[in-house]
Amino acid sequence: MAHYLTIDQGNTEAKIALWNDSELEDFRMEPALNPQRVSEFVAGRQLAGSIYCSVTREDVDIIRHLRHISPMPLRLHPDTPVPIKVDYRTPSTLGADRVAAAVGAWNDYAGHPILVVDAGTAVTYDYVDADGVYHGGNIAPGISMELRALHEFTARLPLVPFPENMPSLCSELFGRDTREAIALGAVHSVLASIHYYRSRLPRETVVVLGGGCGHHLASVCDFDARVDEHLVSKGLNRILLYNETL
Repeated sequence: MAHYLTIDQGNTEAKIALWNDSELEDFRMEPALNPQRVSEFVAGRQLAGSIYCSVTREDVDIIRHLRHISPMPLRLHPDTPVPIKVDYRTPSTLGADRVAAAVGAWNDYAGHPILVVDAGTAVTYDYVDADGVYHGGNIAPGISMELRALHEFTARLPLVPFPENMPSLCSELFGRDTREAIALGAVHSVLASIHYYRSRLPRETVVVLGGGCGHHLASVCDFDARVDEHLVSKGLNRILLYNETL
């Protein structure tokens, strides 16, 4: 039994996952990750490898700790070999989480064109063609960011909480009060973006939704959308396994 540890350090929390080869064995969200919490999560299990990526400032203590508990510690950076071809003008500025999400989607839908939507604090829309070539993508505010921005950058608009029950909210096209109008505006802006990108891509394109908002968005999509809340972690594990064979 080979265990692999993946750490995805996001804007607001870290996603830490333990894999038994390609099978997810354990998962945890950590708002304040540190070496002790990593060791508690691993719980004495012997690791065959580990990989770390971050969209914020890299945690040197975590990276150093992985070198002590893992024989094959990787930090995902632009020079790390990955199982897809990255066609991006400035790979040094490409978010590691976007690459990992694309790899995670390709792992499940290889041979198909894929629109990868990772919906968290920000929403990223990335495209991988049927030959496994990553062609870049776009970045936009996530739903919670839009809600917060409307409150902070206006004088009178209220702060509306994230709409957990999207099917009920989206039964109406337009809001009938201010709070509903704000919530619908934020949700529909993301849904409209997914529709637009999907309409510009090949008809057989698979839409894969990841991130904390993925399953919420899937509940109000009027087309087939695959949901994988562990998309980035899966991609990190696939990259780790790929590097093990090199």
